[in-house]
Amino acid sequence: MTSVLALDCSTTAAKAVAFDPDGRAIATARARLSRSSPQPGWGEQHAENWWKAASTALLEVTRQLGLLGLEPPQSISITHQRETFVCLDAHGVEVRPGILWLDTRAHKQIAEFGSPEVHAISGKPASTTPSIYKLLWLKENEPEAWARTAMVLDVGGYLISRLTGQYATSTASADPLSLVDMASFTWSPELLELTGLSEAQLPALCAPGSVVAGVSAVAAAATGLPEGLPVIAGAGDGQSGGLGAAVVAPGEAYLSLGTSLTLGVHSEAFRTSMAYRVLSSPIAGSYTLEGLVASGALSLAWFRQQVAQLEDTPSADASLGELAATIEPGARGLLFLPYLTSAETPYWDAAARGAFVGLGDYHGIGDMIRSVFEGLALEVRLLLEAIEADTGQRIERLTSMGGLTQSETLMQIFADVLQRDILVAAETETVALGAGILAAYGVQLEGQTSIAAIAKRMTGVASSYSPQPEFADVYDRLFAVYTTLYPSLKTAFASLANFR
Repeated sequence: MTSVLALDCSTTAAKAVAFDPDGRAIATARARLSRSSPQPGWGEQHAENWWKAASTALLEVTRQLGLLGLEPPQSISITHQRETFVCLDAHGVEVRPGILWLDTRAHKQIAEFGSPEVHAISGKPASTTPSIYKLLWLKENEPEAWARTAMVLDVGGYLISRLTGQYATSTASADPLSLVDMASFTWSPELLELTGLSEAQLPALCAPGSVVAGVSAVAAAATGLPEGLPVIAGAGDGQSGGLGAAVVAPGEAYLSLGTSLTLGVHSEAFRTSMAYRVLSSPIAGSYTLEGLVASGALSLAWFRQQVAQLEDTPSADASLGELAATIEPGARGLLFLPYLTSAETPYWDAAARGAFVGLGDYHGIGDMIRSVFEGLALEVRLLLEAIEADTGQRIERLTSMGGLTQSETLMQIFADVLQRDILVAAETETVALGAGILAAYGVQLEGQTSIAAIAKRMTGVASSYSPQPEFADVYDRLFAVYTTLYPSLKTAFASLANFR
């Protein structure tokens, strides 16, 4: 049996998965990652730990394949946490810990340098997420580290360098740095000039699905991979998850329900809007238009720990879902605004924060968790309708993935609020499967040359949820109220930021 490998380096773990040509996971391994927060709003990880976790997971997966008597994999592709980056010195050693995608330290730089021009080139509205503002923060606040920076790498680029010895990355991995001219998929001279970086300080850009290089002898010894194994240019975890859900054409969308929530649609053309951020699609030469809720599963984790004060266990999450299911739609007039870290699409407001609106002395834990579930769904409806209005393309197929799909209550609420069917991807490691599809495409596994055909072959649907017509009116009325919340609170959010 032939196989391909996917390496998914997320915020919490490095996962290695071997897939057969039909998309079945035949071996898997995981090594955990920790992160630090030296100051409130900061998020950091050591890049060396990305490699240690990745090599540990890869070594275990190759061991499993050997025990199964299977031949070595045909290729490997990498997916990863997106805007996270690391600065290396001339010897390839990190000059400081990597700064994570969720880090919100660069408020000053966003206000000073965020502009329509940066948005037009990079496709990313000014917000806490794009790496360019954190690079500018680093330049201003840590000049010694900045002066020693010889190379800036996304997570995928760093792992490629450790696997192959070459500084190269995929355009679909690098573009969240917001230094890429999205019209041409090249490093932007204007954005490099803004940061003070040179092209020599950045990796070579490769099209997703292309062969970057082969695994080096040193990396082969550390991972168990065959020396010379083709390393295929991958994509960031959001786009990769979309490919793992077979979102390969207009009118299709993915809904990734993880720490953050992302709603992505496929586009053949480059266009910009405040309704989404533009990313390089894992299908070379095309685009992913993506809406973002920064506090997705984070909202539920916060509620479980800080409000309900329950342990972080699957049974606790299940009990909250069961409790939410006992409450009528609308949670007796209680709404939740899921902006615990910021408001991203379409407001892009770093000062915004979460809120319960309509809270009364008659509300209990059940009403509150129901409103959290509904708040996430209402926010996604806001993103979905904004993207559809901007593109003129109705989303006919919506496939969900991620840990929150395990909550039947939440998924039914999403179907009811969005008023359309929601499919659940069959493969739980959907992000890794996207990388596996790129790995298969990069070596034309079993002679297959169409990435769309490979994606359709390797993916499937586990279940689906349909809207309940009797709740359409109540959610239409609730959504009309929900859309007034942020505009009403915007000034208050800005004033409250002074107290943090």
